[in-house]
Amino acid sequence: VRHRGAAVYIYGPMLLVRPTLDAAWPAIAALGAVGAIVAGPRLARWAAVRLQLLFVHISLLRLSEGGSVFSSWRGVAAWPLVQYELFKLLSLEASHRLDSFGHVDTGVKRGGGRRWWWPFAAAGGGGGMGGGGGMSGGMVIKDLVLVGGGHSHVHVLKMFGMQPQPGVQLTLITRDVDTPYSGMLPGYVAGAYSRRECHIDLARLAAFAGARLIHAEATGVDTRARLVHLAGRPSLPYDVLSINTGSAPRPLREAAVARSADACVTPVKPIDGFCARWDAILARTFSAAANAAAPPVRVVVVGGGAGGVELALAMEARLRRELRSRGRDASALRVSLVSRSRRLMPQHSEGVRAAFERILAERRVEALLGEEVVAIESEGGGGGEGGEGGALLRCASGREVPCDEAIWCTQGGAPPWLASGTPLQLDERGFVAVGETLESVSAAAVFAAGDVAAVLKHPRPKAGVFAVRQGPPLATNLRRKLLGKPLLPFTPQDRFLGIIGTGDGGAVASKGPLCLEAAWLWGLKDWIDRTWMAAYTSGLPQMDAAPDASAVPEVAAAAGDEALRTLSHASMRCGGCGAKVGATVLSRVMARLRAEGHLPEARHHTVLVGLEAPDDCAVLAPSSMPSVHSVDFFRSFLPDPFVFGQVAANHALSDCHAMGAPPAGALAVAVVPYGLEAKVEATLFQMMAGACRTLGEAGCALLGGHTCEGAELALGFAVIGYAPKEAMMHKGGMRAGDALLLTKPLGTGVLFAAAMRGTAPGAALAAATEGMVRSNAPAAEALIRHGGNACTDVTGFGLLGHLLEMASASNARVRLRLGDVPILPGVEECIGQGIFSSLQPANLRLRRAISNEAQAVQHPAYPALFDPQTAGGLLSSVPADRAEACVRELRALGFTSAAVIGEVTEVLTPEEACPASLIDVAVD
Repeated sequence: VRHRGAAVYIYGPMLLVRPTLDAAWPAIAALGAVGAIVAGPRLARWAAVRLQLLFVHISLLRLSEGGSVFSSWRGVAAWPLVQYELFKLLSLEASHRLDSFGHVDTGVKRGGGRRWWWPFAAAGGGGGMGGGGGMSGGMVIKDLVLVGGGHSHVHVLKMFGMQPQPGVQLTLITRDVDTPYSGMLPGYVAGAYSRRECHIDLARLAAFAGARLIHAEATGVDTRARLVHLAGRPSLPYDVLSINTGSAPRPLREAAVARSADACVTPVKPIDGFCARWDAILARTFSAAANAAAPPVRVVVVGGGAGGVELALAMEARLRRELRSRGRDASALRVSLVSRSRRLMPQHSEGVRAAFERILAERRVEALLGEEVVAIESEGGGGGEGGEGGALLRCASGREVPCDEAIWCTQGGAPPWLASGTPLQLDERGFVAVGETLESVSAAAVFAAGDVAAVLKHPRPKAGVFAVRQGPPLATNLRRKLLGKPLLPFTPQDRFLGIIGTGDGGAVASKGPLCLEAAWLWGLKDWIDRTWMAAYTSGLPQMDAAPDASAVPEVAAAAGDEALRTLSHASMRCGGCGAKVGATVLSRVMARLRAEGHLPEARHHTVLVGLEAPDDCAVLAPSSMPSVHSVDFFRSFLPDPFVFGQVAANHALSDCHAMGAPPAGALAVAVVPYGLEAKVEATLFQMMAGACRTLGEAGCALLGGHTCEGAELALGFAVIGYAPKEAMMHKGGMRAGDALLLTKPLGTGVLFAAAMRGTAPGAALAAATEGMVRSNAPAAEALIRHGGNACTDVTGFGLLGHLLEMASASNARVRLRLGDVPILPGVEECIGQGIFSSLQPANLRLRRAISNEAQAVQHPAYPALFDPQTAGGLLSSVPADRAEACVRELRALGFTSAAVIGEVTEVLTPEEACPASLIDVAVD
């Protein structure tokens, strides 16, 4: 095409304008050279992989159902479908082989959403941790509550992290902070994966999503009041609810299990329970391997489906490998498979069944088909109390199968609380009946997905692949429900590709009539599983931009006039007494605290006027004993307001415990963010219910307090206690030769600083929270019984700061053994990443008290000495001859990390004492 003397060449997506054709050739040549340099290696690799797999496909052109296409008319009829499924399988393998991007710390490949079947695909880097947050619009308009951390819900969390919905508070209720991926369980058993590699850290994922993580177990749902009932704590309100808890173990619904044999039976679900038991099975095997005279280890897997077969082969491969590495032969292990069905893996094709029957026989795994287990007794007979050893599985046919471990891998049952604790319509097996939109057929705004759901119009087996596939439509419909939009139907696939591992590095692919056994299939399965896991762990994208909090949330418009009116007043809130929480909300919270038994009663004889008959002031009578007073207040650093209330109260009470003065009463100061009355009331109630529980356990009455609006949730207490003067413990009073005891591990400051960055391990946060809610009262009483001379609680100034206070008050020189200081799990990992509390720099100034700082700073745990603790443990000096007994008692009381961490080397005269050298740190 010519226009005004210029030649225009249109080639694909490129528009090249050249004044003359001759002048274009150098540019074309240069462009071709650049393209060859950039795309050449990729093109060559793409072509090589495609050629390899083409030859593989050609070699399998005869493959059909039953083996060969010519084996029967059935094979001829199935040949097109088998070949089509084989083509898709090989295309997936091509993506695997062409994926050249690895996951952090695993060496695993991932595609990051790119399709590598095209050789010129552009490379791009993966994102790191981070997220916009599930509640980014400031004010809470609606509550979306997720019960369970199943495969569908992890996708919901990711989607709400990538696209936050302003005005929606996202909450995850989960019994476990690490959720396992069921597809990697056999690989974990076989030793291919570590526990960390096959678990998703829900705390990190919730942090990415900006979700509150409630570490609790659901026990019921009130659909009329829209409440989720929780074990051991108050119910939680919801506007939209989703349930994805998976199925519950159902070892022997129709059989009797003797109590003495119960310890030998382990259901595969919940998987975390099985993982813990698997460690015990390994330990038992190791013990048997050490004793050449020991009888064989007998393991029985009950369940002849694909899961049971894959698990049996994985266990056989791992246990036999471990025995051989310890010099034992194959006779030291017996693995059996028991199935009620007369056919192995009845949901798979005849070719798959034949392949695994052969593999089981080759591996000497005895398959007992058509045998229904009806009872389990101790191997000694009778099924009485006590006794160690194995169990005896009794079958309906009269056959007896002895075993040391029985792994139950049959179809799981529905969680019992669905029937006993909810009005939801359930199917005949007890699972939540849902429609095509995954919403309950009997309760609006209640959804279910995964194993716990039964899609009435599209029944499917209980398999992890269906839970994974339900994640995207569930996330879409939950968002649409919050916004008042029509829900979209979802039709699940009726067939899925199953790659079933053999435990020894091999695998069999199964889909419809397709059956293919090949060594490379295990690599493909591993790639698929690791890629999926990375999408919710190391591969989470970095979300830089947060939604505009000043914009009117779309969810507010869907919620109605009250939400819009409340939102319009959010930027014009008064100070002074105008910032108080309204009397109606406050009175309802107090009434509910009292009605549900949360409000602690005044037990101390000095309390004359408290909340039983409230007045302008609380009134306490004079006491013959001295009174101690303390005050603490801080903003929330925990996502769970109930647990935050527990921690805040425990922290405030700790000063009294450290002095050996039982608390009598407390005044509260609470700050709650402005919002809809119902949301403010729910948050205030949860926080005060947690605080009241802790106060009540300490025998401390809540005397009154003040509640106001503020930017962030916060809580504090002024506490009064009493103790005889001679019975009080003080910071001073250390004696030469005393042992230094610490009752709780260090590291809460570091871990929750990491939590703010979304990098703290969930298990470590759970351990830290467990310690923070543990009262110091029993520890103080134990220290007094064992002659504690001086004591303080370790809080904001860190261990070193509070130890310096004690040493200065006692004019004592102390020796701290850094290697004996207990530290929470995950702390040193976070320190290694350079993560510290914002108070750490100020606390570091106290390092001048260390006489040998240059030596101490080399120890990896050194920074933990300056870490500020919330609700930390007690630091006390105890006579050395009683220290060991004191530590034993403390550990029996639940302070499992209690330890002797040093000693008082000498007590100096006031003239000799020098604060700059009172602490010697031993690093050996």
